[in-house]
Amino acid sequence: MSTSGANDALFQGLSALVIDDSPLMRQLVRSLLRQFGFAAVDEAADGSAALRQVERHRYDVAICDWMMEPTDGLEFVCALRRHRDPACCGLPVIMVTSVANKARVLAMRGQGVTEYLVKPISAQKLEQRLVAALSRPRSLIQTAGYSGPDRRRPREQTYTGPRRRLADRMADLPWEGDDEEDAISQATEGLPDYSEILQGEVVTLRALLGEVETTAPASEEPWRRIFRIAHDISGQAPSFGHTAAAAVGASLERLLRPVLKTPAVLSLAGGRRVRAVRTHVEALALLLDQGILETSSETDMLVERLRLAVERVRREEAAGST
Repeated sequence: MSTSGANDALFQGLSALVIDDSPLMRQLVRSLLRQFGFAAVDEAADGSAALRQVERHRYDVAICDWMMEPTDGLEFVCALRRHRDPACCGLPVIMVTSVANKARVLAMRGQGVTEYLVKPISAQKLEQRLVAALSRPRSLIQTAGYSGPDRRRPREQTYTGPRRRLADRMADLPWEGDDEEDAISQATEGLPDYSEILQGEVVTLRALLGEVETTAPASEEPWRRIFRIAHDISGQAPSFGHTAAAAVGASLERLLRPVLKTPAVLSLAGGRRVRAVRTHVEALALLLDQGILETSSETDMLVERLRLAVERVRREEAAGST
């Protein structure tokens, strides 16, 4: 049943495809969809696998993470909208992203994403995006430069009459906090304790740092794996109540993003970068050791120290490149 109960009829009997390279997040979204009343929920671990699924089965909606390997969410939508089968082209896609800045929103619109959802995933936000995608379907537009749903919202901005749309009425509903918490609690029932998952990530991060320090200081692969773990933590942790760990993960992402964009920076600020990564890893370990889940003034101070560590690496990278 949906969080408000108002959309049970809309979701009843529908099918969905959940696309994410994290099994944990696939399981969370699948559980929420089954609670909402979806009859069938399939999974795919990346965009290429999802495209094969869409070619074999007919779905009513796809919920797709942006950052996946080897084929990310935007590449999946691009291939989907240009598919030779019209039934595939028109599939509504809700893109899940950690960041929704102007550049990302424009990229999603340009490739034909139907709706987007900013992490952390919650029952309320997922339901709202599903209603927006399913209760007011848009016609498929195919031109030389664009293929996807009609991006023009069929709405008169000056309209002041009664709000009859299902999506409008849903937005007007009061959301009860207990319902939201119950939905997430039910969806995460049976999933591993996220604290245990974080403990495992800390062990892996320490091992990768040891690899960087002893055997592969200039190799991209350990850094890519560290970045991927940081991305997973920043995106997943808030959905399980670990907002403090998510802030540390996001800071570690910022620290390593230049390495992914320009691997040549590995030769710059190497020692300082390793120390900064280790500081982030030990910050995660500290949060787990103290049982700290949510952000507070104390965790804000910790994240500020991490920000300064990132800035020092940036300055050394800039000095070395001149």
